[in-house]
This record gives sequence, structure tokens and C-alpha cells, in this order.
Amino acid sequence: MEKMSVKQYFKTMLSGLWQAVKWMAGIFGYKDESGFGVWVRRVFAGSVTVIAFCVAIAALTIVGYGLYDFYEQKTRHWNDYGYDRYDEYVSRNVAFCWEADAKGFVFDRNTRKKLIKDISWIAQPMGDDSLVCYAIGDKRGYFNQYTGEVVIEPKYRHAWIFSDGLAGVEENGVVKFIDDTGKVVIDKGFAYNPDMDGYVFHGGYCLIYTKNLNRCGLIDKTGEYVLPQEYDDIYPTNDFELWKVEKGKEMAVYDKDMNPVIPFMECSIYIDEGTIDVTMPDHTMRKYDLQGALINDFYIGGYRILEYEKDEILYRQYKTQNYEYDGDCDEYEPEGVKMQYESYHPLATARLRSYIAGDGYEGLITADGHIVTMPLYRDIQAIGYDLYLCTSTNYDKLIVNGKGEIVR
Repeated sequence: MEKMSVKQYFKTMLSGLWQAVKWMAGIFGYKDESGFGVWVRRVFAGSVTVIAFCVAIAALTIVGYGLYDFYEQKTRHWNDYGYDRYDEYVSRNVAFCWEADAKGFVFDRNTRKKLIKDISWIAQPMGDDSLVCYAIGDKRGYFNQYTGEVVIEPKYRHAWIFSDGLAGVEENGVVKFIDDTGKVVIDKGFAYNPDMDGYVFHGGYCLIYTKNLNRCGLIDKTGEYVLPQEYDDIYPTNDFELWKVEKGKEMAVYDKDMNPVIPFMECSIYIDEGTIDVTMPDHTMRKYDLQGALINDFYIGGYRILEYEKDEILYRQYKTQNYEYDGDCDEYEPEGVKMQYESYHPLATARLRSYIAGDGYEGLITADGHIVTMPLYRDIQAIGYDLYLCTSTNYDKLIVNGKGEIVR
């Protein structure tokens, strides 16, 4: 078929419409054959041609977008640059994709074949484990993250991710632990509590709370307690190399073999990458290494110079720009520059400094580093060369002299 140019298209359309206009004009009795009549009919024919061309373009655009949208609906699950932003990466070969009805499916990234359908959610394993927990309706099971093959059918009301080779599942109100074949390897009658965050092993141990969640303990991979259910909380730190344990006002630190590193004592503990920081009840701070050896039994977190206002009064002047309101407009007109004066007390440095210890508490220290008071105060202000206003609580204050004695 011979291609038609735009010029030929318009010429053909105008010719056809010209004949149509002449025919319609004849029907309505318009037979003016003068130059003006011919011009009127040609303008009408041209206008109709332009309108027809615009309608054709609009129709083609609508059809094109419709076909494109239909294509997207059919292919967007597999489009790495479009709908793939809704995909959840599982492995090089397997992915999970959400659908419009708040359900999803697992598919093979190579063959694009759907492997598991109608999935509510998935939870991927930790470490070297390979089974992904997934839910269909109110049942949970596991599939292989590398093949998408169902390994454990969805039959559990509650189930948690695999970690350290084990996964917690709930059956008839009891939490058990299974291996990657679905075999129950720990069944000690642990009562299931819906308020528990999760029954997951970390560093070879799993936190188990009592039924009312007021005490917790730690079990190993045989299901035996390595720390009994008598603690308020237990936290793994430093990639599960250390465990911080709380009981009442006391805290302790255990290593990965459950040997004590820091014994139980009344304190608060913060474990950094290379040290263990301990804040005592008197707000002093100690530092230990990760093996429990004491590095320093008194260190501070900050230091500041204290200044006070002297008795003498000085004056200083400064310029101000005054403005006068003009009632005829919404602006203020400048009236002129005036000199202002103010009085002030010059500042001087007190004899003692303030050091900051645990929990932000402060104490007094000499300029050469000798401790005058323990960190007993929430805030310290100098009110004289050797006199200090110390805040003991949020509201109570007292005056302390340069020897650390309370002035009454």
C-alpha cells in the first residue's frame, strides 16, 4: 500500500468535504456560486477537516494508552523497571510480589512462573538459614528461598522465622521449636503469649518470658535454661558476644558461654564496641574492657568553666532605630537613630570548675583536676568567686562553698 503524506491527507479530506459541503448547501438551498459563497464553503470544509483530524488523533491516543495499560497489567509483575518496585527480593532466583487484592505470590525470577499463590506475607530467615516463613490465610508454613519450593506446609496458627537452624511454632497454646525438616526438636511446654515479640534464637539462645511477661529467662538449643526465668529483661549485645541482664535495680553482663563478665550490682550499664560503661548509684562512672577488667573507676563525660557576675556595675551604649506609625498607611516610617544605655555586671571566672558524670549529674573540681564534691547535683552555677548554687533535685537548690560544704 502506498503511504499517504500529511499534505495528501488534507488535500483528499478537503476535496471530499468540499463535495459534502456543496451537497449539504444544496439541500438547505444555499446555492450562492459567487466568490464569497465559494469562500464560505471552503472555510467550513477546512474547519471540519481540522476537527476531524483532531478527533482522529485523540481516538488513536486513547486507544494507544488503553493498549499500553492492558500490556502493563499483564506484564508489570515481571518488569524490572516498573512494577518491580513492589517486589520483595528473596534470592537470585525467587521473589515475592504483591497483587492489588493485598495478597501476593512467590515466583521464579528466571521462568516467571508463579510458585505459591494467595500469600498474605512473608518473613525471611536470619543468618545462614534458608526457609522463609509465609502465611496463607491464618496458617503459616515455610518455603525454600532459593527454589520457592514449599518445605513445610502452612499448618501453624503462629510461627516465627528460622534462626540458628530452628524456628518457633505454636500448637494448642504451646510454643515448640522445629528444624528445617519440620521435626519438633524442642518441646518443653512453653506457654504461648500473644504479647511476646517473637520466639527466635540469637547467638544460640532464645528469650522465654513467663506467661504474664513479668520475668524472663534464656534457653539454649536443647531447650534447657542457661539463665532461669527470674530476670526483668535480657539483652544481647556486640553481635551476641555479650548479654546484659537486669534484675530489679541490679544489672550484670554475661559472655556468650554464660560466664559472668560484670557481676550483679546496683548500676546502669552501657556496652560500647570496645568497653563496658557502668554508672553507679552515686553517678560516678567506671569503665571496663569486654573481659570485665577495670580500666578506670572514675571518669567524666564533660567539663565546663563557671562564671559569676561581679558586684560592680558598668554601662554600655548602643544604637536603636526608632519608627513612628503613619496613620495613612500600613507601614512604620523611620523616625531616626537614638542612643540607648544599659547597665550590666561584668563576668569573672570562679575558682572551681564543674565536671559532668553519669546521667548528666555534676560535681565540683579544681582547675588542676582535684575532686571537691562527688557528682551530686543536676546543675551548678557560680554566684561568687568561691560560692556555688547547686541544684540537688528538679526544684531544690543549696549553696556550697569552695570546700564542698553546704552553707547554711
